[in-house]
Amino acid sequence: MIIHPVVQMERMKEEHQASVSQLLFQGFCSKFGANLNDAQMVMLFEMCLSLDEQQGKSERIVAMKEDAVLGSLSLQLKARSGELRSSIAVTELLPLWKGIQDVGWRRALGFVLRLACLSHRPVRGEMYIADITVHERFRGTGVGRAMLEWALREAVTRPGVRYASLHVSGSNLGAKRLYECMGFRTLEVQRSSFMTWLFEEPEWNYMIHEG
Repeated sequence: MIIHPVVQMERMKEEHQASVSQLLFQGFCSKFGANLNDAQMVMLFEMCLSLDEQQGKSERIVAMKEDAVLGSLSLQLKARSGELRSSIAVTELLPLWKGIQDVGWRRALGFVLRLACLSHRPVRGEMYIADITVHERFRGTGVGRAMLEWALREAVTRPGVRYASLHVSGSNLGAKRLYECMGFRTLEVQRSSFMTWLFEEPEWNYMIHEG
């Protein structure tokens, strides 16, 4: 069943954060789950979402059907010269410190290390799709394709954007086939013994979509 014609794309709102945190957990628990239980991981994802929104580091989009969040993606672009990110007050960091204390420094550090290793700094002209995930009940129904189609249309409308890009692990063959069908090509296959040890993934494909 293809449902994407009735999916609406909109900027994530505060009331969506809990649902998006669950989506991120569903999509990436295998990569971030070392020594963390499910509730701890969801909490850390939600804290990261809040900080990203406060700092303006990315644009989080949700795919909605009626009032349900079916999917989410994050877009990142290079900051313009002289552009300032919004600052964060110390009081806004208190929930993060409390969360780290609840999880434990060692476990939180492992989570942050994995998050940092998967991060990418876009260059000028690049619109980077930092993550894309679909609710497990709606995978294979066209939601992921609909979000990618939206992102590619968005890239065309953004001044100065020359291409869209993303990373996908070499073992995620289904996602890689979808990206290729939509016009992405592998620009570089990245291999790292450290990343292999950390994620049990020997290679990552950096893919771009031009035009």
